[in-house]
Amino acid sequence: MEDIKAIDVMNYPFTQKSVKAWSAKEFQIMATYIFKNSNALAGFSKGKTSKEFVDEMDAAGYDKVFICATRMYSYRDRKLIWDHQERDVYNAIKEFPDRLIGIAGYNPFKIEESLKKIETAVKRYGFKGVYFHSLGFNLPLNDKKLYPLYAKCQELGIPVAMQTGHSLEVMPSDPGRPIYIDEPALDFPNLNFVLSHTGWPWCEEFVAMAWKHPNVYADVSAHMPKYLDQSLMRNMDSRMQDKVLFGTNNLGLKLCKDQFMNLPIRDETKRKVLRDNAIKLYKL
Repeated sequence: MEDIKAIDVMNYPFTQKSVKAWSAKEFQIMATYIFKNSNALAGFSKGKTSKEFVDEMDAAGYDKVFICATRMYSYRDRKLIWDHQERDVYNAIKEFPDRLIGIAGYNPFKIEESLKKIETAVKRYGFKGVYFHSLGFNLPLNDKKLYPLYAKCQELGIPVAMQTGHSLEVMPSDPGRPIYIDEPALDFPNLNFVLSHTGWPWCEEFVAMAWKHPNVYADVSAHMPKYLDQSLMRNMDSRMQDKVLFGTNNLGLKLCKDQFMNLPIRDETKRKVLRDNAIKLYKL
């Protein structure tokens, strides 16, 4: 099939200042005990200019990449280990507004401050959504501390995405169960939710929520496409082909797209997941 100009809905800040966040203890433990290689994340610590990043996108066949101002909390140390600011993300991407899309973050322990930053990011900087990293905060997706976020995103007319599935870092995994979005999806029928990271090992819950709720979508970031859960892939290629988005989670633009293009799924599914669904959901 012809090449598809992909849209990556889940990626991280890339400047030298931003990538220092990968030095946190949680990532060092992950590299040593999960990847069995203390240098496994070395490639994540090399910053890029926006021009270098867009050149990489062009070489790999991408139209747009979402850059998320993620806030990640250390469950062990009770502090933010990622605190990417919306202003910093905007300054990094503003040279390429048609290629790099800003996504705001959320800190449920500083609700009022976070809501103000989200509103500024959307109204002043043109950000298209919010991404919430739930696990370090140890908050399931139906926790009351998240309802102000949901209300604000519904008011602004933007989707809210959140990590689901287990935690590869040393953080609680249970808050990532996709089933916890069931109640919020009912309480906020006019808000679009995006369940990120495939929901593994609760992939059936992931599929059930995106299939059941008209306002729940899913992305397949953070897992290499060739290892996607078989049930998820079957549903993505059939009844859920309009509900799934593509993301890389900074695992490699070319590698992730090449693997996805080689999946034994229909060309129509590849086009929708890689590009069309993101355009419709985020009104690009």
